[in-house]
Amino acid sequence: MNKISFLCRNIRPEVKEMFDWHLPLDHNRPKSGDIHRSATVAIDYKFRYLLDDWQKEVVEVLNDKFRELLRASDDVLMDFADKAESGQIQNHFFDAQREIWLKMEDMSLDFHDLLTKNLSQFPLYEATEAPKLGSETLSLVNIDLYERNLALHTLAEKAEQNNQQELYLLAQRLSVINNGQPVTMEQIPASPHQLCEVFARCVNRLSIEKDALLVLYTLFDKYVLSALPELHEKLNQSLVKAGILPTLKYKVKGSPAPAPAAARKKEVEPERPQTPEELGEETMRRIHELLQLNRARRRKKAPLPPGVSPATPQEVIQAATSITLQQATAFPDEETLFQPVDHQTLHQVQEEMATQREIIKQKVGGNRLQDEQEDIIDLVGLLFEQMLDDESIPNAAKALLGHLHTPYIKIGLSDPDFFSNPEHPSRVFLDKAIAAAAVWVDEIDLKEGIYPFLKDTVYNIVRLRRQSREDFESYIEELEKEVSEREQKFQTLERHKVEAEMGKEHLLQAKEAANRATAEIFGGHTIPAYCKHFLDEVWVDYLTLLQLREDGEESQAWQEALSLGRQLLQLVLTPEQGLGRAAQVETLASQLRDQVGSMLPHQERKVEEFIEALYAPPREEEVVACPPPEEKTETAMANQTSVDEETLQLYNRLRQLPTDTWFEFNAGTDESYRAKLSWYNPMTDHFLFMTPRGRKSMLVDIAKLAKGIQTGSVVYFTDIKQSFWNRAMNKIRSLLEKEELPVTGSAKA
Repeated sequence: MNKISFLCRNIRPEVKEMFDWHLPLDHNRPKSGDIHRSATVAIDYKFRYLLDDWQKEVVEVLNDKFRELLRASDDVLMDFADKAESGQIQNHFFDAQREIWLKMEDMSLDFHDLLTKNLSQFPLYEATEAPKLGSETLSLVNIDLYERNLALHTLAEKAEQNNQQELYLLAQRLSVINNGQPVTMEQIPASPHQLCEVFARCVNRLSIEKDALLVLYTLFDKYVLSALPELHEKLNQSLVKAGILPTLKYKVKGSPAPAPAAARKKEVEPERPQTPEELGEETMRRIHELLQLNRARRRKKAPLPPGVSPATPQEVIQAATSITLQQATAFPDEETLFQPVDHQTLHQVQEEMATQREIIKQKVGGNRLQDEQEDIIDLVGLLFEQMLDDESIPNAAKALLGHLHTPYIKIGLSDPDFFSNPEHPSRVFLDKAIAAAAVWVDEIDLKEGIYPFLKDTVYNIVRLRRQSREDFESYIEELEKEVSEREQKFQTLERHKVEAEMGKEHLLQAKEAANRATAEIFGGHTIPAYCKHFLDEVWVDYLTLLQLREDGEESQAWQEALSLGRQLLQLVLTPEQGLGRAAQVETLASQLRDQVGSMLPHQERKVEEFIEALYAPPREEEVVACPPPEEKTETAMANQTSVDEETLQLYNRLRQLPTDTWFEFNAGTDESYRAKLSWYNPMTDHFLFMTPRGRKSMLVDIAKLAKGIQTGSVVYFTDIKQSFWNRAMNKIRSLLEKEELPVTGSAKA
């Protein structure tokens, strides 16, 4: 107790201030950021916008990271609960889990509000040092509270030291725009110390034990503090571009200068796609030429008899209108429209569209149709037949949108720029309707998703005697609103699920690194059973938590841990007894308590038991062999070689798919459904999928996914959101050029 009191009386002022952090948020006291100031310095308006934009990004990024931390804590706490040495300690972790579940939203709001307030307080400077709350009574502070705040202060100092170069440059530049008033590293917006203070006040809501709180501190370092260097670098670069000390140089001794963000994240410019204008001007001209050549090959057009004139545009439009009116009166009822659609139904839709085109030509008189009029009728027919052949569009949507076939012939005949103008509202609507249907039509339950909205819109288009641009513009606006609302909900659910899976991946990576490091040190050696128990129950957990905290195997703490492991192996294998062994154990005992015991306070008893066993190893205890690390590698290689070359190529294609690729599972059956590839885990070769409305998510192993694709039960679409119009026109042109597409008006291409 005297030692603790001495430490408390002699602790530095900045550590004393940390004892404020755990007071309730609504406590009537001066806040850390509200220390007495004699003046507020206003930043020049030229730089205010720059800071405001950066601060908004900081709040968004760090708030997401904080939520990710809370979600990741669930798996970590559960894992530690499984390894707890007693029911009491296990309850610590379970209680912490429950506390976080109950208070997650409140803590997230606290973090957001406190961070926003903290950032808005810059720039301020202190004229005189105000007395800090608790400085007179520091020797009476609760010891647990002291240890908690000391741990956070250590994290803040470590983060500041690791990013000292960037923070120093940023402090100098901020001092310039702060009208020359000096800005210290701790006063930099969103500095590690400020973030630790905000975090401490947030977790004050939790009533959890010290060992569980330590896990949260480690995850805070892993998720939140690790995001600061990139954010501070962005602000530094923005200030440099604004002309603030652009030539300022500073380099921390023994530390290489960090590469700029632009060099770390090389941006690759995507290949430029064909523009709508190019498609309209070049492709359409060629299609019209090919259609006329096709007709000339199939039949020779007889000259019109004397007194018979070519059909006027109005005559052809009237013939199309008569078909549209018949469609409106015979539009299917609700029960029919919500029935599943099979390939036989699609074939009937195709024949019905061909019959409609034939009737229009008969009403006008085939010989009276001008080439331009016949081109329009045939081309709209080809367009809708391409829709029926497009596997990316659900069958129900194909049958529904097929009702637009004749109205679109009417639009093409009456509107001269229908085919040439890529921004024509009816073209835009068809593109957007097909893209929405490909994602948001639920064929298992057509009354859900976007199908009911599309049904009503198609009916409105069919029953209108005149389909105006204004009508289609309103349909586009309503459709975009429907899709936007669904996408926003889906993206929120998807982001949370991906973050949760990534948190599991980080934990899994840390565990694998810990097991790998343990096997590299102890693998292949025959060691005492008491040592094997210590490795399984304590050592691997220690390395796992250290890996999460240090985020890498190059850190000094990690290397020190490996060095300690090698010393342990040497000691447990040596037969030496007596004073020589006792001296070695004495040295290692101190390291075990400092490194392992401080990281895993709930395993303190097992650490002490292991130390006692090192002093006097049990003589009757059997030895246990620790497997070498090569066994796993050989197994993995054997599994890899069992896959044939074709499957390996498929594996590589799947691994390179973008995350906006859509898959259809149980393809060709009544139980088919679609899901978006939301995330690929390169470490486990698992793919995370989310269904459109976020009702279902699933992790699929690459072997199972590839097998489904090879058997045809799984298909995927990489261009599901690209323009259907452009896709279809390019395909029509290609088929016409190959003379594979006879235009008869009554048969499918």
